[in-house]
Amino acid sequence: MKKIFLTLLLSAIVLGAAATAKPVIVKPTQKQATSFAIVIDRLTFENCHPEVEAYRKALERDGLAVYTLSADWSSPDQIREELKKLHKKNLKKMPLEGVVFIGDVPYVSVQNAQHMTTAFKMNEERFPIEETAVTSDRFYDDLNLEFEYIKRDSANSLRYYYKLKESSAQQLNPTFYSGRIIYPEQMGGNKYEAISRYLRKVVAERRRNEKIDHVVTYAGAAYNSDCLVAWMDERIAIDEMFPQLATSNNVAALTQLNFRMKNAKEQLFDQIQRPEVDVMLFNEHGSPDKQHLDGEEPIEGFERRAKALRDEVYYYLRREQRKENGDVAGAKEYFKEKYRLTDKFFEEFDNPTQKNDPNNDDLVLEEINKLRTMPRFVMFNACYNGSFHQNGYVAGSYIFGRGRTVVAQGNTVNVLQDRWTYEMLGLLSNGIRVGQYNRMIATLEGHIIGDPAFHFAPNDANSLKQEIVTRNINNNKRKVENIAYWNALLDAPNADVQSLALRTLADADMMPANTLLEKYRTCCYATTRMECLKLLSRYGGECPEFVTAVGEALYDSYELVRRNAARYAAMIGDESLLDECADRLLNHPEDKRVIFTLNTLWQVMPEASTEKVVEDAIAKSQYPIKGYFDDLRMGIARMQKMKSSDVNDAFNKELKPSSRISAIRGFRNSPYHDQVAQMVALVADENEPQEVRLAAAEALGWFNLSYRKQEIVAGLENVATTDSALKKEIEQTLNRLK
Repeated sequence: MKKIFLTLLLSAIVLGAAATAKPVIVKPTQKQATSFAIVIDRLTFENCHPEVEAYRKALERDGLAVYTLSADWSSPDQIREELKKLHKKNLKKMPLEGVVFIGDVPYVSVQNAQHMTTAFKMNEERFPIEETAVTSDRFYDDLNLEFEYIKRDSANSLRYYYKLKESSAQQLNPTFYSGRIIYPEQMGGNKYEAISRYLRKVVAERRRNEKIDHVVTYAGAAYNSDCLVAWMDERIAIDEMFPQLATSNNVAALTQLNFRMKNAKEQLFDQIQRPEVDVMLFNEHGSPDKQHLDGEEPIEGFERRAKALRDEVYYYLRREQRKENGDVAGAKEYFKEKYRLTDKFFEEFDNPTQKNDPNNDDLVLEEINKLRTMPRFVMFNACYNGSFHQNGYVAGSYIFGRGRTVVAQGNTVNVLQDRWTYEMLGLLSNGIRVGQYNRMIATLEGHIIGDPAFHFAPNDANSLKQEIVTRNINNNKRKVENIAYWNALLDAPNADVQSLALRTLADADMMPANTLLEKYRTCCYATTRMECLKLLSRYGGECPEFVTAVGEALYDSYELVRRNAARYAAMIGDESLLDECADRLLNHPEDKRVIFTLNTLWQVMPEASTEKVVEDAIAKSQYPIKGYFDDLRMGIARMQKMKSSDVNDAFNKELKPSSRISAIRGFRNSPYHDQVAQMVALVADENEPQEVRLAAAEALGWFNLSYRKQEIVAGLENVATTDSALKKEIEQTLNRLK
């Protein structure tokens, strides 16, 4: 009885103190190897206190020393300072490994940091800050970054705008992991009850402590160029990430769905609601409030042909509707005469139902909210599905739904299709916390929605989820011991454990380029070879081992390695890679996404070199469909024409500065390596408009893998200017390139 009274008294003190402006910190009740922080607003803490306490106890049972920080938070800076203090205080004894933000905790949208995203490139000068700033909790979890306050969205808004300082670090390296538990208002009801219900679900799932033994993947329409080779090779990665599925006697252990399959959406609904599914992996296009799932299935049978005709006709009618002086009635008469249609054919257009809604092939929030989503972890490799700053967002509907989903990974803006989707994902089979996995693959837009400390039971007993924090090589007291530990794991019988060891050693500058190249050449794991290639990219295009690896990787047995090798080839710009790239282009058209990725190469390379190498490859080719070559010639000519247009406009002093800047921005996606000297000269030319010089200096920051990078660095270091804005832009570009 006395114990209960003391607990209630402590709770009353905590809740009363939380009403003040000063943050209230509840310290851990026990010492652990690592620590974790719950950051929560005062009202959510008051309304959800029993559930927050139960969640804290569940985390402590899982080996974390938990701090709870509550307040009426006045700004993101206030929270960041508290996290800095915790990190510094616990660095040696109980390092802070993660944080979760629960409820109405301020969030930051960042400007001047688009290079930290995978694909987002929106003009911050021309468009509103609400659209160009990237909402990101890297503000909190990456203490290496430095920011400058811009403004608050409105008086009562949780959204604050900050700019990444030019003097800041320009690469992501999160100090700890993070996650968001923020209720989507679109779902309606009482948000405190919903958060409490979610926390009870998390505690229940943690008690189950289940292994991953059922996985579902879904490939949506128009993703990765609908390349079947890319989709087939997904199985290579899955077998390495989740080897337990390959040895399972259960045929349902792995289900791979594709939008081409009959009734794909209905099948997906079934899989989402299967109780035994642990992990669901979506690869698709997305919006904050939609998953774009389906495309055109094979048109078989009378009903599907009739539907295809109706969809096509209705599409043109809707276009007429959107026109200022559109003639819908006239369009109807045209189609009636052409296809001998009756008025009945247009009934669904005049009185649309959900069945024939143009968004019917999407999975919208209203549908998701009705589902009982069961996978404990869901990955949304899609644009915008993790937009927690919106009133409704896909990932939020999954975790706050009626099923067992407790954690998701999603993006707040658009995301590159050719990124390494499944990087380090196999660590989840080894019991690594979901947040720790996300920290390893950090992007500005990528977030954990839900409990970031959640993890599955490991396939084989291990302590990796703790060792990944405590075995820091920079720990001088145990440095030799820790180096030996990670070196031993380089030969582990698991692809992503090997990759983790490679990454950890590389982060400590203990993985030279020649060692990585040798590992790439000898490793039997496809995903580990991809890790070697990615780590070699840190050395840039001036490193012969990286260039050599890219040339060899174009022939790797794993499609994703080949595709990223093609992407790296364009970013490097070394003409020694042209022969291999031309061979891939001419003789392997089945690699649709690799061919698509090579388009950038043919745009950035010198026209004469490109034409010669392609014609030589055509002369040697045994490929039987000679018409294919004519199409390739036309495609390459089109890419070179785009280059000529960009280059001519960028350096044409007769054009308006805005037109020149638009062309220069094209250098970000297409680094024209042979224009480096002219670009540096443009930055240095005091007779050029300041805004054009700024754009050129910024664009050169995207040449980070170019074989001419040091030439850029040397050139920009010698630019003399008294203009403060240009000085800052040059400083940022140099920080990105060094």
